Order: sequence, then C-alpha cells, then structure tokens
Amino acid sequence: MKSKHIVLLVIIAVGIAAILGTYGDASTTVSFKEAAENPDKSFHVKTSLVKEKGIEYDAEVDPEKFVFYGKDDNGEIRRVICLKEKPFDFERAEEIKLIGHAKGSDEFVATDFQTKCPSKYENEIQDI
Repeated sequence: MKSKHIVLLVIIAVGIAAILGTYGDASTTVSFKEAAENPDKSFHVKTSLVKEKGIEYDAEVDPEKFVFYGKDDNGEIRRVICLKEKPFDFERAEEIKLIGHAKGSDEFVATDFQTKCPSKYENEIQDI
C-alpha cells in the first residue's frame, strides 16, 4: 500500500472515532445532579420550564442567548443558559430536552435543545 493511502485511512479512522466519541458523550440522559458530577462531559437533560421564575432574554443585547429555570425529572431546579436563539413559543413548551454541560452546581449551559409543545390538535380530540 502506498503511504498516501495509509495516511488517508488513519485520517478517516480518527475522524470516525471523534464523531463516535462526541455522540457517545451527548446521548446519555441524566439529571442535573449527575451532569454536575461530570462537568467536562456533555449530557441530555429532560426538563420542564419553571414559569414562575421567568425568562431572561434581550434580542438586542445577545440574540443567541437566553436564560430560564428548568426542573428535571427528580424535581431539581437549575438556572439554564441557552446559547441559541429563543423560540417564539418557548413559554408554551411542555418538555425541554437540553444538550450541554453543567457549570458549577447550580447552572447548566445548553448548546442545543428541543422543545415539545402542546399539540395544536389536542383541543380538537377532546371535543370529539
């Protein structure tokens, strides 16, 4: 085999290993407490919005950042810093799946998230 082929295979192998390593870290769903125990790793945390504490967002100052308080399945509440633009109907979200890492024992930095909003067909089904 030529040395160019060997170098190319090594580069491909390293790329695949990096992708799999990143995917493996972020695919584990945990609580805020577990994420705080491993702040160097990225996790998925399923939360709900704590509406009483409000949402901090100023599109003119930083449109790619907003802050809210989320409650995980264990009932623990943490300040969540989202490094993405706030969706229009974020306040209506039933469930928020965060992807990110813990920052200290009381904050979670989300680099991405998914929201589950109430179905627009929910009322139509109940009326039937």
